[in-house]
Amino acid sequence: MLSRSLLFVPADKEKILLKINTINADIIILDLEDAISLNHKQYARQLIKEHFHNIQKPTILRINSLDTDEHPLDMNLVAEIAAFNHFQGVMLPKALNKNTIEQVANHFHDIEKKHNKKISIIPLIESALGVKNAYEIAGADNRVTQLAFGGVDFVNDIDAQSTAEEHELFYARSEIIISSRSAGLDKPIDTVYVNFKDTEGFYSNCSYVKKLGFGGKLLIHPSQVDIANEVFSPSEKEVEEAKLIIDNIHEDENIGTFQLDGKMVDKPVIEKAQRTLNDYQEIINYSGR
Repeated sequence: MLSRSLLFVPADKEKILLKINTINADIIILDLEDAISLNHKQYARQLIKEHFHNIQKPTILRINSLDTDEHPLDMNLVAEIAAFNHFQGVMLPKALNKNTIEQVANHFHDIEKKHNKKISIIPLIESALGVKNAYEIAGADNRVTQLAFGGVDFVNDIDAQSTAEEHELFYARSEIIISSRSAGLDKPIDTVYVNFKDTEGFYSNCSYVKKLGFGGKLLIHPSQVDIANEVFSPSEKEVEEAKLIIDNIHEDENIGTFQLDGKMVDKPVIEKAQRTLNDYQEIINYSGR
């Protein structure tokens, strides 16, 4: 499943729910947590029940955390909408450790059996403890497909200062990337860029975290979708270089290390080229749906 752009949509905003199919985000996150005031949460769940059958895009729910009274109500909602093909799973905020994931996963056994589908879990890591336990969280359950980083809450948790350079996020980002790779997960999803009117800054931020190893961004405004999709897609140059590398392998299956345009090509470079072509093909397939 493509995950270049994951757009938060407050689930209590009916007008936005009715426009979801016109949004070009890879994944829609119906938000039942931070974006919804306590006295609107039940209303938000009701709106999801009313409109979910009309949604045609891959969708996940950001449910409320385990330590809230809202969490069991959110899990009941999951059971009600799990039958829809576009429902992919849940985003679990405040993921702290393996136990956090297991408690949620245990609720899904009967639902999955009933609907013959697997419900994905995307843990949202947004605290010092979550970062410290990132590898444990990544490997907690086979329903965990990738990790996501909540940088705003993380900065608050460690009592740091938010800076334009985001140096305060570098260690946490690195830990999440390395833990994801070590656990065999898809590339993680980076934190939101809060100044959604700053398109130049957002483009630069996406490019930066892509180079670090992230595969997409959490988004707070539809205006960010196209930029995220562009940056986290292989460029034309990357695709052409990958095709040249793989073509050389097909011409000589016994080839090991070789030179291409003055650059050494060995196994890690070949593997990266194949991943680039796989990503490109997935985007082509998605665009042609």
